[in-house]
Amino acid sequence: MSEPTVFHVQKGRLVRMKDPGAFGRGDCYLVDAGPKIYLWIGPNSSVDEKFLTAASAVFKDTERKGHADIDRIDGGQEPEAFKALFDDFHLTDEDTEGILKKVQLETHEHKLWRVHREGDDTYFAEVPVTRESLKSDDVFLLDAWDDIYVWRGTKASAREKFDGTILARQYDAERVGVQEIELIEEGHEPDEFWRSF
Repeated sequence: MSEPTVFHVQKGRLVRMKDPGAFGRGDCYLVDAGPKIYLWIGPNSSVDEKFLTAASAVFKDTERKGHADIDRIDGGQEPEAFKALFDDFHLTDEDTEGILKKVQLETHEHKLWRVHREGDDTYFAEVPVTRESLKSDDVFLLDAWDDIYVWRGTKASAREKFDGTILARQYDAERVGVQEIELIEEGHEPDEFWRSF
């Protein structure tokens, strides 16, 4: 029996889990098991997450013309039938940001990440997908779904450029699908790069 499709509630949207079975106590999940839909509510989750999970279940049910059976499950009180749906069911204290590394976005949303050095450390942070976010002294990764661009500012250090390429490969490995990684130097951007903003 194949495992059900699991969606993690993340910042107002549903994110499909790449490896279903791990449930974070501070989060909420929608588990689509075909004729039955489960709302898994983490004991430490927020009211907004609980509301979104319930609303999403109703939408999924509507797609099935009301034939789906919707069950709410409180985290830590799972019935055996629910646990049996997964090859490796377990609870985790991992927070939302950690779980993000294992997910596939349900929507093809573009993302922009800044790579910069402070001392001996390299930092990797999401920034708004705008041209104004690009700074000459840093490296940026643009996830345009089918392509991953590594934009290298004219004042970026050699180490930032190296780390940006390594991070792009790691990011590509964690993302579902096949993407091309393209290196772009500031001032030599192709039209398709700018169209991604």
